[in-house]
Amino acid sequence: MPENIRAKILVVDDDDLFLRGLTMPFQKDFDLDTAHDAEQAIEKLEQEGPFAVVVSDMQMPGMSGVDLLRKAAVAAPDTVRILLTGYSDVDTATRGINEGRIFRYLTKPCSAEVMRAALNDAIEEYGLASDRARLETELEEMAYVDELTGIDNRRRYFEKGQEEFNRAQRYRRPMAAMMLDLDHFKRVNDTHGHAAGDAVIKEVASRISRKLRQVDIFGRYGGEEFAVLLVEVGCARAADVASRLCRAVAAEPVQTDAGPLPITVSIGISELAPTDSSLSAVLARADEALYQAKAGGRNRVETAGSKVIEIRA
Repeated sequence: MPENIRAKILVVDDDDLFLRGLTMPFQKDFDLDTAHDAEQAIEKLEQEGPFAVVVSDMQMPGMSGVDLLRKAAVAAPDTVRILLTGYSDVDTATRGINEGRIFRYLTKPCSAEVMRAALNDAIEEYGLASDRARLETELEEMAYVDELTGIDNRRRYFEKGQEEFNRAQRYRRPMAAMMLDLDHFKRVNDTHGHAAGDAVIKEVASRISRKLRQVDIFGRYGGEEFAVLLVEVGCARAADVASRLCRAVAAEPVQTDAGPLPITVSIGISELAPTDSSLSAVLARADEALYQAKAGGRNRVETAGSKVIEIRA
């Protein structure tokens, strides 16, 4: 935890005298809160957290300390748990560690030095757990989010797209796929550099995202190529959407460090067919349509099996 932030600690014991004696030495070092029973402790964990550490006595009226810490592991899984007890037998300690998933087991009475060391260790563990959670989130984002554009990467697009494909096939619902490719993008990179190319890809992704619904699935397929899955949309409506996307991309030049660059896209569309066995089959037809749109002059839309649609500003 940051050095200028005091760790928030919850101490639970039904003995007021012990509770005061336990917390008094640490008032200046930690942000301390207390509870007199398990029910009050759970309420505070849920409503007043997050707490870095919860310290609970073993023997309390009603719910025991082990049961409390077991519930605390569910209510506040990141909070580190310490159990205090007047019983030093191994069975009690083992039950507490296994059922309460506790970090440390201390026998009463314990000195302020022992408690301080346990709290400091627990706070360090809480910080490490927070770091691990943050790292896991970052790794998950890296696994599913395209770093340049912030949209779904190819892997995530296919995962979400296959789920939608399965749903549409099962319930016989319409679905349309688009393949989009930036026109003459190699020329942008070769003439203005890769930094300008990255700026173009990022801005085009943003313009497309703003024109799609939240339920639609949009991902970077690779390089300057994107893929869209339109949920509950047939081919005719998909063609209208694609035309709007073309116009949105071409509406104004993309601002880059190399200056403003006019950009257009070509789009191929394919509609889900009853005989399709996978999302890849739908995308393959859309990709063929994209190739025809490119061959027809670019900045246009073609639907698989139909004529090219030229985009007019």
